[in-house]
Amino acid sequence: FKLYMVGWLLGAIYSVPPFRTKQNPVLAGLTIATVRGFLLNFGIYFAVKDAIGAPFSWSPKVSFIARFMTAFASVIAITKDLPDIEGDKAYNIKTFATKVGVDKIAKGASACLLLNYVHAIATGVLSKAGTFNPIAMIGGHAVLATMLLARFRELDSSSMRSIKTYYKHIWDLFYLEYILYTL
Repeated sequence: FKLYMVGWLLGAIYSVPPFRTKQNPVLAGLTIATVRGFLLNFGIYFAVKDAIGAPFSWSPKVSFIARFMTAFASVIAITKDLPDIEGDKAYNIKTFATKVGVDKIAKGASACLLLNYVHAIATGVLSKAGTFNPIAMIGGHAVLATMLLARFRELDSSSMRSIKTYYKHIWDLFYLEYILYTL
């Protein structure tokens, strides 16, 4: 319950005045990464363990998914304003995307996600046998990294349709990770 309330509180301060952390790129990123990355993954694991009365212990799989998804959620937080960049510019709304530009954000986001996939592949290679499914950890993450690079190469930063497709693909990769996690 306490972790749920932390997530609820962070969600509230993200959107509700006077805090509205969504107006600050750093605070918005930290809020999104904490809730979508860490709390969502660790919190559910902890809550289930607590609900069934099992003692808490760190699982290598939960530790991995919490780290991986926290990094991924940080990228989502950075790219979240890309689909709205035209309207933000038209109404003089200052966002990370309007300040830095689509090209730099997409390059940085793709580089961070690629490093996250390299980390996942290295985790699969270096972990003790039986800890992870090597097909999912190594092969699955290699496929997702390849998909990321292909979508990045297709990005035309002057086309809103292309920008929206790129951003949607980031979310697709985010959810595909949960499919890999179940293997």
